[in-house]
Amino acid sequence: MQKDSCGISNSFNRKEDLVMIGKRLLACLAVPFFTAAVATFALADLSPIERLGEFLYFDTDLSEPGGQSCASCHSPEAGFADPDTDLPVSQGVLPKNRFGSRNSPSAAYAMFSPVFHFDEEESLWIGGQFWDGRATGEVLGDPLADQALGPFVNILEMNNPNKRVVINQIRRSDYADLFEQVWGEGSLDDVEAAYDQVALSIAAFERTSLFAPFSCKYDYYLAGNDVLTEKELRGLALFEDENKGKCALCHQSQPGPDGSPPLFTDFTYDNLGVPKNPDNPFYDLPPALNPDGEDFVDYGLGGVLGLPEEMGKFKVMTLRNIAITPPYMHNGVFSTLHQVVDFYNTRDLDGWPPPEVPENVNQEELGNLGLTEAEVDTIVAFLETLTDGYVPPAHRVASPNIPNGFALQQNYPNPFNPETEISFSLPEMMQVSLIVYNILGQEVKTLVNGEMHAGNHTIHWNGANNTGNPVASGVYFYRLNTESFDQTNKMVLMK
Repeated sequence: MQKDSCGISNSFNRKEDLVMIGKRLLACLAVPFFTAAVATFALADLSPIERLGEFLYFDTDLSEPGGQSCASCHSPEAGFADPDTDLPVSQGVLPKNRFGSRNSPSAAYAMFSPVFHFDEEESLWIGGQFWDGRATGEVLGDPLADQALGPFVNILEMNNPNKRVVINQIRRSDYADLFEQVWGEGSLDDVEAAYDQVALSIAAFERTSLFAPFSCKYDYYLAGNDVLTEKELRGLALFEDENKGKCALCHQSQPGPDGSPPLFTDFTYDNLGVPKNPDNPFYDLPPALNPDGEDFVDYGLGGVLGLPEEMGKFKVMTLRNIAITPPYMHNGVFSTLHQVVDFYNTRDLDGWPPPEVPENVNQEELGNLGLTEAEVDTIVAFLETLTDGYVPPAHRVASPNIPNGFALQQNYPNPFNPETEISFSLPEMMQVSLIVYNILGQEVKTLVNGEMHAGNHTIHWNGANNTGNPVASGVYFYRLNTESFDQTNKMVLMK
């Protein structure tokens, strides 16, 4: 038998071979993209199995009736999530009466989710695919492939009555020859084996850099090729603050020990206390499809495992591309990022409906964070830097314009009434304070107090003090202080 560069046979029939191939695909295809800070994707670079997976992924003839493909609910234009943001959950190919109970999660970066397993040290379930982890990787040795087995024959999704219908349609497709080139002559004759090969091909395509380009603004920032705004930096600081925002406890934001870019998920499961969504159309399906009607409760991981201690837990999904993948949560109950962060912040205060599953609700990392409205806005601003496809300003790419040393410029205009701007330069990222004092040395206004990136900065002062009240005419001083630099300049407010 001939093998490709991953050591995978081009022809096989036994289930044992499929499991072995899935494991090899997992090892062979995943690693290169994990080590690239910013990957570029070129369709011409696809291997035969990846090209086959691409055809299968976008083929709208593989549903019954035709019209829906994998990309229908996992569109590249929508961060590989459902592009239909008007519905809280995803709709099947039959538009009038077929809805899933959940919002389709993004397929982007899903390649990095490990085989579903229980971590004895952490006492947590980790990995798998779907919101509830039921695509474990035990069938084909690969969670991505196990996930791809489901939608084709799910009556709430692509609605094929059986696997044979799917394979027969592939036989009639323009890429049938490619299928046999990849999997061997006559491979479409064995429906069971061919159906598994379909899933493995789609998984191979989903491991290309198209699904994990690592090309958001934050990636460029980590690589030193772009900067974040003051608001985005404040949001990042709160995101990583273990006592305030607490977001990074589950959505890690820093590169790994090997320099691999952050995935913004630990692939664990959690009950966030999300309320039921009364607008979920799944509740209105006929009893044959939803026997519980409005009383339906989604138990997530606990429903799959049958374990009371896991009831109501859903997978911690990546936050990459989160700004373009509404609605949010497994049941699409939130339509904006601001609502999501506000829920994390104030869930345990008055105003929110009760959790759908009250058992096992996370009481430690969210619920009453004490964030102000402005702080919620800064976290949202940071989350918006995680959208792939970002193109940094040309002058920043060509010349980062990082100063060689510190500088604090004279404010302009000076004298001023009532507004002025203060510019300064930093040679590297550091903690910075910029404070305005009156002639008696009393603090008037804190303009900056936190970590700032290297570069040239301009801060606006509107002539108001820390309480928001306008200050009187007179002489004022502004002081820039870091661990290794301290300078004070004078300015005059003249009304």
